[in-house]
Amino acid sequence: MEILLHLGAHRTATTTLQHMLGQSHVGLQGAGFGYWGPKRLRAGLFDGLYGSDDAFFPRKTGRAHARISLQARQAAELGTALLFVSEENMLGTMRRLLSQTRLYDGAGARVARFAEAFDGYGVTLGLSIRCYDAFWTSVIGWRMRHGGALPDAALCARLITQPRRWRHVIADLAQAMPGIAIRVWTHEAMAGRPDHLITQLSGTRVGMRGQDAWCNATPTAAQLIATCRDAGLDGAAALPQRAGRFMPFNTHQRAILRAQYQEDLAWLAAGAGGLATYIDRAGAKTRRLTGQGRGRPDDQDNGCLAQAG
Repeated sequence: MEILLHLGAHRTATTTLQHMLGQSHVGLQGAGFGYWGPKRLRAGLFDGLYGSDDAFFPRKTGRAHARISLQARQAAELGTALLFVSEENMLGTMRRLLSQTRLYDGAGARVARFAEAFDGYGVTLGLSIRCYDAFWTSVIGWRMRHGGALPDAALCARLITQPRRWRHVIADLAQAMPGIAIRVWTHEAMAGRPDHLITQLSGTRVGMRGQDAWCNATPTAAQLIATCRDAGLDGAAALPQRAGRFMPFNTHQRAILRAQYQEDLAWLAAGAGGLATYIDRAGAKTRRLTGQGRGRPDDQDNGCLAQAG
């Protein structure tokens, strides 16, 4: 049995993909595939593996590894050839992203704890990345929707200058788990094509359900303003907008963030230093995508091409 650990990242259509996988039990089973998603993993299976590096307890880890090993063995005995394990919090939480204002700092050590639970199986890591202006905007929008503070100029400035890029996250993963296969794709190319993504990752076309779902999209500025007003937050009406959509970064800041992303894409297209396989080229030609790839500009991804070089 092979294991695909789908790491997210957050705000890259992970919930939509998980919804589709959860709705497609029959099609997956017919192809010899299995699926573990957040509902199962957060209900106790992964207990002892979450948390920051300094809040980590070896005894709990050992118990978690034993639970996971037992259930993985049971899946293999039932004839599962490929097990999709999808949980974006393996990389870290969104609260941690904004409290540290760094892109998944220490991701390699955290993900390694989960990968070690599947010792004895072939493990591949799957990582979706996204243009930084849309990614950070979506993360900030999530925080506001859950009662967090409004963004200010200082937060935006820190996110512009924080030193970590997607290529650093990939290098962390490769260094923590030498020799492990890492497959990378972009939100811009694949968010609207979850069925195609599964084909790219598995090598098999699978009958999927729930492909028209659109789950957990970033709220519009009007929705965020209403949420903030209901929460009694001052200044909600002054939230920065762009064409009616929430956008905390100004034009200059967005240009910087997009240039940083293009450097990542060029690095991936050039081979990622042998650390990862970039699958966008096989999955999507150089067509411009709007929104999440479904023909509507949901999260300001317009112009963030999924390919480089």
